[in-house]
Amino acid sequence: MRILRAYPLSQMEGYRHFIGMLKKHVDKFNRQDKIHLVGYNERFDNGFLRAWFELNGDAYFGSWFFADTIDVMVLASYDIMTKGHRPALENFQLGTVASYYDIVVEGALHGATVDVEITKAIYRKITEK
Repeated sequence: MRILRAYPLSQMEGYRHFIGMLKKHVDKFNRQDKIHLVGYNERFDNGFLRAWFELNGDAYFGSWFFADTIDVMVLASYDIMTKGHRPALENFQLGTVASYYDIVVEGALHGATVDVEITKAIYRKITEK
């Protein structure tokens, strides 16, 4: 009998792989060498990422990441609100905000790569001014 795994790595293997990637870019022992988490509704992702570290016995999330995150949803909300357009949006989901900024979405929303590319495009639209 053949069993297919949904993910190619176990949770701990995935965690170790992730830490390996972080080590290439950050010296966790240097208080000034950290990564800003950037995302759309970042508070949600940040909570999951912190819980994943704890689940894998790592209490040093803050050694890798700055405590303050860059939430593109908050930036977009402020940008759209200052233009007086916030009430006109049906909701503030990623796809709706992408449409507001005339960003064409190719692929299914909530796929990791697609969401990252959309979030990056929204961030660029807001900060290019």
